[in-house]
Amino acid sequence: MALHVVVMAGGKGERLWPVSRADRPKQLISFGSDKSLIRATVDRLLPLAGPERVCIVTGADIAPQVAAELPDIPASNILAEPFGRNTAPCIAYAAAFIAARDPQGMMAVFPSDHAIADTDVFQKTVAYGAQCLHDFPEHLITIGIEPTHPETGYGYIAPSEVMHSGGTMVLRRVAAFHEKPDRERAQNYIAEGFLWNAGMFMWRVDTILRDIKRHVPDLSDNLMRLSASAWQNSDILSFYENARAVSIDYAVMEKAAKVAVIPADFGWNDVGSWDAVGKLKPKDRDGNTVEGTAYFHECRDNVVWAGVKPIVCIGIDNLVVAEGEEAILVCPRERSQDVSSVLKKIRG
Repeated sequence: MALHVVVMAGGKGERLWPVSRADRPKQLISFGSDKSLIRATVDRLLPLAGPERVCIVTGADIAPQVAAELPDIPASNILAEPFGRNTAPCIAYAAAFIAARDPQGMMAVFPSDHAIADTDVFQKTVAYGAQCLHDFPEHLITIGIEPTHPETGYGYIAPSEVMHSGGTMVLRRVAAFHEKPDRERAQNYIAEGFLWNAGMFMWRVDTILRDIKRHVPDLSDNLMRLSASAWQNSDILSFYENARAVSIDYAVMEKAAKVAVIPADFGWNDVGSWDAVGKLKPKDRDGNTVEGTAYFHECRDNVVWAGVKPIVCIGIDNLVVAEGEEAILVCPRERSQDVSSVLKKIRG
């Protein structure tokens, strides 16, 4: 079974506004390296699959920018969504596309906007997942991240008994998925050995299509009409117009009977907020993270993203100061998850 890789690149990155914008979202921006997030994601996956088996699902409005960022990926492998419908329709679309080429191939799904510190361990984890799919072809596998702190911004996975062991890695049965908790519950999850849900999945393409049919029959029926067509833009538009906006976690993973997880620790950061950027990039001796030119006087643990002009900070701690083309953001680091909700109010 060949391994096919799907990179989901349709997000708007609103929590990193005003630097991340609808016409240039965070996956096209570099955070802490010389590569954009999507370029770095594809580069660490290419040794596992090769460009002809890498598929990108992205928004139609940014598809030309994504194609320009990834000239080594065949143009036919960049699937444009007319509009977002969450991850279940996105994954179903990609699965049908892969199944038309390789009906029993393996499919690995990754977001385009995550940062990984240890590429070697990441690649070994994916390779181990592919090995597990040979032994457990009926299972849906997710990669769970070993938590470093009680995080309220992530979902959690409760692992149970070991199904397979391979060197330092294990495959465990999933007992349950849990939504984003409050802080007290997050602390309890950590104490119970739960894992962060990073939205990384592996399965056989025929298995995921079977489980979509079983648990989301309306999406499956809609997908069958798309698969039977010539994949014209009008057919893709019809598929998305008739697809419910639902996550793959809620639609399938939480309902499927055979779900497993590989616990992993490869320096994962979802780059999901300005606070996360502060944890990703290097810091000065006072804990400040800087992009561009900034000057500090008696300041600690700030995240500063300067654009055209230098930013001067005096006597501030634990703030985000980010300059974009359309606005400047100032907020406490612990409130940086609120940016997207405030942005919706600004835009009405």
